[in-house]
Amino acid sequence: MVPRTEIVALSSDLLSEASHLLVDYMNPNGDWQLGQLEKCRQNLKNLLDFACADFFMARRGADFVGFIALNWSFSTTKGKPFLRIQDLYVRPAFRKTGVAKALINKAKELAVQHQANRLQLNTGTNNKKARQLYEGLGFEWLPEKEIYMYFL
Repeated sequence: MVPRTEIVALSSDLLSEASHLLVDYMNPNGDWQLGQLEKCRQNLKNLLDFACADFFMARRGADFVGFIALNWSFSTTKGKPFLRIQDLYVRPAFRKTGVAKALINKAKELAVQHQANRLQLNTGTNNKKARQLYEGLGFEWLPEKEIYMYFL
């Protein structure tokens, strides 16, 4: 029997577990270094103080197996907030077991709770597995939208 997926919010006492997930997400080949782990810990500590962001982790039994990072924004044309999925990660051994769906459902629940206009995300056009997941969960692809970034 597969253990139930529990979704837990990031807290200061879970920074170590969250840092390991984040460093794994950033280094899919497993070639990260110790300094990176501390940098991830500091980034997540900063996130705890940022009012417009949320970070949830998925736990199966004693193991933390994935996370979702969320950012709030506001739609001036709709007059409502919207929630953006910044990052979504599930450890490879736990993919296709409902973890990503549970994390996205947590985001949907949070968006509804705050009367948001929409849940929004972007992913690489070649990331077919992620696109299938999102479309299977009801997300609509808007081909006329492009993302531009100006780095500071």
